[in-house]
Amino acid sequence: MAGKRKKSTTRSGTNLNSSLSLYTFFLDRALESYAVKNALEQLGARVRMHREDFEDDAADEVWLPIIARRGWVILSKDQYNYLERMAIKNAKGRAFHLVRRNLPGEEMAAIICKALPRMLRILDHTAPPFIAKIYRDSSIDFIDLDPPFRKAARSS
Repeated sequence: MAGKRKKSTTRSGTNLNSSLSLYTFFLDRALESYAVKNALEQLGARVRMHREDFEDDAADEVWLPIIARRGWVILSKDQYNYLERMAIKNAKGRAFHLVRRNLPGEEMAAIICKALPRMLRILDHTAPPFIAKIYRDSSIDFIDLDPPFRKAARSS
């Protein structure tokens, strides 16, 4: 009698493409790179760049909720401040933040493409809102949307 066959945990190209078709990825100003856009599009993703929808000087607190309400997935290199995290949270947004900031476009594209199967699993199985960090090794961790408030130091 043959043993049970272990189910693969890696997405096949077909599953990757069908899952990709469910999402639009939005590259914010900090991550706007044609290398990233082209790499994602070659895999079958729909990709929009900040400059295609907003003025360059549009405040993050303005466009973040708009993109979140559209259901688009935000890709960024920015470290979100409290107001930006709350804008994502209140609009039920989904964001991935590339932790390494000073990388060439091709390296950012490689990191994101390598992380894409895990990103899609997160998108498929995690209810919004969330912000997740993508590290240089393509591993992913979540950011707490409700960090504890720090008490102000008392001055004497």
